[in-house]
Amino acid sequence: WQRCMKLGLQPQDPVHFDAVSDQQMRRTMDANQRLVQTAKPILESLGRAIVNTRYFAILTNADGVVVDVSGSIDHADPRARLITRIGADLSERSLGTTAIGAALTELQPVWLHRGEHFFCATSAYSCAGAPVFGPDGQCVGMLDLTGIDAVERPELKHLVTQSASKIENALVMAQAHR
Repeated sequence: WQRCMKLGLQPQDPVHFDAVSDQQMRRTMDANQRLVQTAKPILESLGRAIVNTRYFAILTNADGVVVDVSGSIDHADPRARLITRIGADLSERSLGTTAIGAALTELQPVWLHRGEHFFCATSAYSCAGAPVFGPDGQCVGMLDLTGIDAVERPELKHLVTQSASKIENALVMAQAHR
């Protein structure tokens, strides 16, 4: 929350759930094509594993922009639609303290439940997040499991961490072998 306060944000401020521009989205998808392709089977498997939990998976790039989603997403719920749009900016500067922003800033797995999120408008979400590191050791994105008005499931932090490791391993294995 201290980082958010330093940005001049207040918990009661409105949240806009903005998407990046079309041009930035094209650049983002081009730059993250390998991450998305490599993570897709892992995301699909993860989506099946959590299908009855009311949680779903979100993959972002290193800037917190959504590049893929998976799982049982209630598209009738506008809160789900807002955060599962490819191109949605879910970074800390946009949404305050969330698992996405915290994992990307602190570069470690996190769990946030409802009111632990910075903005009042995001207090319906429960999230587990883990950074994803590329073969060069740099953060290339993050994997998030989010539930809306869902039961607290802090054990999902372990599952998201394991899944992020699987993506990292798959990124290494996709490299040309020398």
